[in-house]
Amino acid sequence: MYLWIDLWDKRCWIAVYIEWVVLPKWIILRHILITELKKIIKQYNITTIVVGLPYDLYWKKLRQIDKTKKFLEKLKYIFPEQKIDWIDERFTSFEAWLILDSMWIKDKIWKKDDISAVLILESYLKQNKV
Repeated sequence: MYLWIDLWDKRCWIAVYIEWVVLPKWIILRHILITELKKIIKQYNITTIVVGLPYDLYWKKLRQIDKTKKFLEKLKYIFPEQKIDWIDERFTSFEAWLILDSMWIKDKIWKKDDISAVLILESYLKQNKV
């Protein structure tokens, strides 16, 4: 089973891959993320954790990328039983907006992140032929 994390400074979006379906699951406050991950990993028997790296076209978010890479190293230490990996999450927010626009969805702010989570984890699974 796979778990994906979209790491932000205050909140993190989580999606899981369960029985051939990618589901956006939780929005977790950053300060309790590790505690909640331990519960989720146990509950869903997670074998791989994937973290989205926030690259952009112009390499302006280098500080956020560095913070995310440090978090990846922390995950490897805390969860040695799980494979820890990353994926470039560029353009997924834009793709999510396009999907929501085509569906005439209101209140797009929170739904955009759910759809982005699904798109990123699906992309990782395709790249790794899962």
